[in-house]
Amino acid sequence: MPRRPAEVMEEIPLFLIPHVIMQKIRSCGEDLEGVAVKRTERHFYTVSIRTRPVNREYQSERAGRKRGGESR
Repeated sequence: MPRRPAEVMEEIPLFLIPHVIMQKIRSCGEDLEGVAVKRTERHFYTVSIRTRPVNREYQSERAGRKRGGESR
């Protein structure tokens, strides 16, 4: 299964971390595998979002749904 690269957002202020994570949960849904938050300097943080790999048999089906195809 191909692995998706982690999405890394740098220099996020402390008060925006919950909002950034909430947006990614809404966009990734069940594919979300992990969230890592690391403090960089002062009150800024780096947020890394990891999603599950996509099964090859479902890749074309999911691509069709994202483009507006029929969903089951």
